[in-house]
Amino acid sequence: MTLRTSLFFPFLLLGAALVAGCASSSSSPPLNFGDASVNNLWYQLETRRHAGDLDQALIYADKLIELHSTKAREQQASLSAYPVKDVYNYHTLNQVGLTFLVKGDMLKEKGDKDGAREAYNTLIRDFSYAQHGTVDEFFKAAEDAKERLKDL
Repeated sequence: MTLRTSLFFPFLLLGAALVAGCASSSSSPPLNFGDASVNNLWYQLETRRHAGDLDQALIYADKLIELHSTKAREQQASLSAYPVKDVYNYHTLNQVGLTFLVKGDMLKEKGDKDGAREAYNTLIRDFSYAQHGTVDEFFKAAEDAKERLKDL
C-alpha cells in the first residue's frame, strides 16, 4: 500500500505539469511582420484568416493599415476616378482598401457589428477608389462594402 501511495504523487505532479504546459502553449504561430511590406502582411493576414485564427489575422490587418495607409491616402488623393489601365500602379491603395473590407468581414464574423461598420465606412470614406479582383476582372471595394453594410 505504501508503494502505491508513494508513486501516486509523482504521477500527479507529472500530469499537472503536462496539463499546464499544454494549456500555456498556443496553436497559433508567433507573429512575424517580416519586412512589413504590403504583400508580406497581406500573406500573413490571409494565412491566419484561412486557418481560422481571426484574432491574429486582425493584428496583421491593423499592422498593414497602420504602416501603409499614408501611401494609400496619397494614391487615393491623386485620383478623380477609378483607374482602368494602370490599376496595378495603385497596389498599396488597393491592398489597404481590401484590408478594410476583409477586416470588416472578420469583425462581423466575430460578432462585432460596430467594428465591422467602422471598417466598411472607413473604406468607403477614405479609400473609395480601391479595387480588388483577378487578372481578368476588378471589383470596386467600396461598392462591396456598401452591400455588406446593408446586411448589418
